Amino acid sequence: MLRLVLFALTMAVSAQPLAALQAQDSSAAESSAQPALVPAPEDDLPVARLTREGPDVLWDAMRVGEFSLLDQEGRTVTLETLRGKPWLANFIFTRCALECPLLLRNTFELNKRLQDLDLRIVTITVDPKYDDVDRMKKQSKVFDVDPDRWLFLTGPPDDVYDLIRKGFKQAAWENVGTDARPGMEFAHSRNMIHVNAEGEIVGKYDGHKQADIESLIAVLQGRAETPRANRPVAITTAPPAKERPRDGAAPGQLPEWAQRLPVTNAMLNTLATILLLGGYSAIKSQNRELHAKLMLFAFGTSVLFLGSYLTYHWQLQHHTGQSGRPFDGVGWIRPAYFGILISHIVLAVVVALAVPAVLVLALREKWTLHRRLARIVYPIWLYVSITGVVIYFLLYHLPPGLRQAAAG
Repeated sequence: MLRLVLFALTMAVSAQPLAALQAQDSSAAESSAQPALVPAPEDDLPVARLTREGPDVLWDAMRVGEFSLLDQEGRTVTLETLRGKPWLANFIFTRCALECPLLLRNTFELNKRLQDLDLRIVTITVDPKYDDVDRMKKQSKVFDVDPDRWLFLTGPPDDVYDLIRKGFKQAAWENVGTDARPGMEFAHSRNMIHVNAEGEIVGKYDGHKQADIESLIAVLQGRAETPRANRPVAITTAPPAKERPRDGAAPGQLPEWAQRLPVTNAMLNTLATILLLGGYSAIKSQNRELHAKLMLFAFGTSVLFLGSYLTYHWQLQHHTGQSGRPFDGVGWIRPAYFGILISHIVLAVVVALAVPAVLVLALREKWTLHRRLARIVYPIWLYVSITGVVIYFLLYHLPPGLRQAAAG
């Protein structure tokens, strides 16, 4: 029975990380070659949710209406000033702690890859009361952008929200109550909107999905047409809008609770690291009772992490068809990341096999064997817990400055 349990743990620990590693290798290969673009099903029509409680409606934005906002240099930007070049619009707020930094990082990378194309990027705040011209300028300086190519816009709140909701037909609202935690004061679309040189809306792409970004790049480079699933719908007699699934997720998007799992996983790995260090300190102080409790708590935390990790990847595969999040770092940071990832995966298998064995020896009071095996297993377990946190930060919070330095 014990062998069956250990085998199951081994397969659970190794299967999903290896799938993620294969997905990342595939993603890297596609980024250097021409991306594989899969045509959308004929009934896969784009939808949008414009208000907090509203239903999904078919996305039928065809043209950007007239508007007048200010960029980070204090210059007036209108639909007329943007005519003549294609442009991409996206939406952020400078206080954002999670979604916006990732969207901006992906936009920064897209901009670098499209340097040879004559286009503009237009980033619009959804928090215009707080994000004035000075704050938008500070935000633009984080990425050292060309202010004539990448514009950061703000303006009167009514004008900003009219443009977002009526022009682009995208979501943006202020959170209230417990939803309005620091860094999460607003909810908004994370799409990149492709607008042509005449001000016509061509398509929308999820700025967090690498597959969508690759599709957008191919469209802008003239290597592909806008996929049906990304084009606005021309409606004469509107068909019924798609219902939102019971789990609350929009089509192709993780439910909100599942989006929080990577942070949860990092917190569980951090807690396991603290418990392991405490357990080591306790046994060095000859406090065996405290040592036993801390190590059992560490084991339980690692089991919780495993369950949360597998749940996240199951949801990711179920809702998006992706087996893992691709790592898009470049330069020296890329081999460093994969070196950490591979060692983490291999040693996680060792932990899944060895830690239960160490605990069983302790429960049977076979102390000599327990100490001998624990001296080997403990540093491996600690390494796996620490590198789990490191991998999370490299995947989700790699600073653009470091990415730029790595590329150089």
